[in-house]
Amino acid sequence: MAEIPRNTKHSPTPNSIQNPSPNSSTTFIFLNFSDPANSYRLENGDNPGMTLVADLLTTDNYATWSRAMCRALRAKNKLGFINGAIPKPTNTEDLLFEAWERCNDMVVFWIQNSISSTLKSSVVFVDDASEIWMELLE
Repeated sequence: MAEIPRNTKHSPTPNSIQNPSPNSSTTFIFLNFSDPANSYRLENGDNPGMTLVADLLTTDNYATWSRAMCRALRAKNKLGFINGAIPKPTNTEDLLFEAWERCNDMVVFWIQNSISSTLKSSVVFVDDASEIWMELLE
């Protein structure tokens, strides 16, 4: 197995994330959960009960709320889960499938914890963070 280069910036393409081959360096980089730059890494303090922003989303504050959420998700290296840069792997045998689902679920919780109860009911059954984000945009 090839050694994963350290201190290397990596900008994966959606295709390399979605369909990595077992020999793909992209796959191995994303499977290195000790790398703080890995979008699939969850920190010890990350949990489903976290609220990332101070103000809940209401019908009146989408612009400020979405800006705050984007900053918080960028700081946690999870922005790609809402903007489509890290799409769900299509193959359940994909080495990143479970890691994607785990991180997506965490982002879904964070979004749901950051919206008012009246709006939450409109996205409670949506499982994909990017789909929730698009629903809230509308």
